[in-house]
Amino acid sequence: MKKVYGICAAIMLAAWFVSCQQAFAECGIASTYSSGTQTANGEAYNHMGISAAHKTLPFGTRVIVRNQRTGRSITVRINDRGPFVGGRIIDLSTGAKNALGMDGLASVCLEVVSYGSGKKRGYEKPGVGGRLLEAVNTLGRDIAKGTRQIAKGTTGIAKSTVVRSARGASSQTRHASAAAPHRKHYAKASRHYAKASHGRKRHASAKHSRHRARRGSHRRQYAANYD
Repeated sequence: MKKVYGICAAIMLAAWFVSCQQAFAECGIASTYSSGTQTANGEAYNHMGISAAHKTLPFGTRVIVRNQRTGRSITVRINDRGPFVGGRIIDLSTGAKNALGMDGLASVCLEVVSYGSGKKRGYEKPGVGGRLLEAVNTLGRDIAKGTRQIAKGTTGIAKSTVVRSARGASSQTRHASAAAPHRKHYAKASRHYAKASHGRKRHASAKHSRHRARRGSHRRQYAANYD
């Protein structure tokens, strides 16, 4: 009984694995390449043939590539590795590019038709370590790109801060230059007012002295008349 359960579980697991493989789909940017004489699986590279390079799919895998802009699709065979540029999912040969109607980069979706064995001319499918290293390299490129963008933004902020500071200093200098004549005029007016006030005080003091002298004279005259 246990053996029957084991066989059923194995069958169900295999069916699940096959369904997951057949349901593989990926969308992104496709590019083309024509350089090189040999593919990663050891074949002679024919850039006018219908082939493609993918990062992880086994060699011999047949993939439907559908151009999202035009709706055209072709079936290519994976026989190389790439692309090694962040944000791209597949590299097509020149023949595949022409058949798909691409002009440079294109937005495409991939759908696996059948998986290859992954072994041809001594090639072995990348293991977990290889895929992990590839993911780390991709993450490192993305981080480096983000760091460059942050550094560029920081430089722009620092530059704008320096420009604003220079403009503020220049504005303060202009305001100080414009206020200088007013300060001179105010100082001159203050001195004139102080001088006038001092003159008025001196005049009042002299007038008061004359008044006191006149009152004293009147008192003396009055005292002389009545003595």
